[in-house]
Amino acid sequence: MGYAELAPTAALRPWVECFWTRRDDAPRGEQRVLPDGCADLVFDLRSGESDVVGTMTRPLVLPPGDGSDFLGVRFRPGRAATFLRIPLVEITDAQVSLGDLWKGWSGSLLEQPVGRIVAAMESELLGRLDPDRDRRVDAAVERLIDSRGAARVEELAREIGISRQHLARQFLHHVGVSPKSFARVMRFRGVIESLGDDPDWADAAAAHGYYDQSHLIAEFRELAGTTPGAFHFSNR
Repeated sequence: MGYAELAPTAALRPWVECFWTRRDDAPRGEQRVLPDGCADLVFDLRSGESDVVGTMTRPLVLPPGDGSDFLGVRFRPGRAATFLRIPLVEITDAQVSLGDLWKGWSGSLLEQPVGRIVAAMESELLGRLDPDRDRRVDAAVERLIDSRGAARVEELAREIGISRQHLARQFLHHVGVSPKSFARVMRFRGVIESLGDDPDWADAAAAHGYYDQSHLIAEFRELAGTTPGAFHFSNR
């Protein structure tokens, strides 16, 4: 299985985290994709299907298959709505056809080599870009990312000069989830990225602000769909 990331052109970097490719020519077992606060465009280069995967609050479990060949666009958190032109909350935890959201979209470009598809997608995205956005929301998103979800939403709203209710509405539109849900995912991602070969789950819980080990186990069950030990063993 091969996974690779490609940097977007400079004009798209404030909005697009990366283009990515995933190819697996051999049969594969069940795969688990965890919430990361992002929305993606996903192109199946074998079937020609084009989908939008909204921000997730639970794991996406992919069934066993005979192989895959995907190209994707991963938007930065809070930046997909400017291209899709819908409140992102409408597709949270959902996968919808890109053709349902982009009038005139044709998957015919997926028949080209990957390099040409990426170039064509960059042109498509730049043509659909509406750069007008609330930078206060961007600042809130960045604070929650940088703090791994530790920043308090009430204090954050006060610091950037908007009400907590307005911040929540803006998050639902631009990010697809509430500020607290986004913070929760960021904290969980921090745990995942910090795991060593033989993690002490009680220490991990304490280091990332969970009440106790039981709290962390409950988060694993909801956000990863499994227990910490089973998740760690399956990813070694």
